[in-house]
Amino acid sequence: MAEQGKPGIAVIGAGLAGGIVARDLAAAGRRVHIVEKSRGAGGRMATRRTPEGLSFDHGAQFFRAHGPDFGAEIAAWAARGLAAPWGADGRFVGAPAMNVPVKALVAGLPLAVGSAVGAITGAPGRWELTLADGGRLGPVAAVLVTAPAPQAATLLAPVAPALAEAAGGVRYAPCLALMLAYPPDALADAPVPAQRPDHGAIAWMAEEASKPGRATGAPRRIVVHATPAWSRAHLEETPEAIAQALLAEAAPLLAASAAPLHAVAHRWRYALVEEPVGRACLWDAESGLGAAGDWCLGGRVEAAYDSGRALARAVLGEASR
Repeated sequence: MAEQGKPGIAVIGAGLAGGIVARDLAAAGRRVHIVEKSRGAGGRMATRRTPEGLSFDHGAQFFRAHGPDFGAEIAAWAARGLAAPWGADGRFVGAPAMNVPVKALVAGLPLAVGSAVGAITGAPGRWELTLADGGRLGPVAAVLVTAPAPQAATLLAPVAPALAEAAGGVRYAPCLALMLAYPPDALADAPVPAQRPDHGAIAWMAEEASKPGRATGAPRRIVVHATPAWSRAHLEETPEAIAQALLAEAAPLLAASAAPLHAVAHRWRYALVEEPVGRACLWDAESGLGAAGDWCLGGRVEAAYDSGRALARAVLGEASR
């Protein structure tokens, strides 16, 4: 139970890093408030659902553990039915959707979705968040930003220039994603296996039904990710133009006998971390401001997890002193 005498902590972002730091702080008795600009928790461990009932894991395609800490977390998720192995090489996916583990992390915690943060204002010990819709959150003792590095840098620049400078040095490669749905007999392979084709435009393709816990009925759903180079070249085009161009690249690989029933693109502007901060997290104990994300350590799901845990330890370590 949260200790009512302790000031609250605001966490900006409900992806894996934000979910982990919020869970760990709440478990230690801190009052946590999570603010997320999108419609739900997950971040790039994302699942898109359409009005027609289709679902696509259009962000991170899988996760695996390189270290024991994340390995233990995955095992705990699997024991609860929140994750399941997928294929070889230690790959796991959320079950029955990629965003399920993150949703479980923040379950029961105060979470405001659809709330973009416009600014951090106030002073140490009494920070406030100004929301894009005109609302406010605070005062809180600390603000922890787990948004992508460029967005974190923008928020932190007026109140923590040194942290903003560190976040501002991060470099990303974008990724354009395409969500396709086909009639059941339009594709020869059943299901289309996960693959990294040797192709100038296509970096990844997989059929949703190949993952554990996914619906296997019609229509057949495919996620395509473009290469960084192709994504950069087409990044500023309209979603409709991106979908048309990426479908033209993917169609020969899929060899579909019919046109897709659904073809929608998504722009991941901050997808693949190419140049991280090189530290587990950013934390300024004097101001009570910090940041975490995969961009602190490197472009893996595990990096987001490790960074979130590191930031929670930093905050709690300071509090204990």
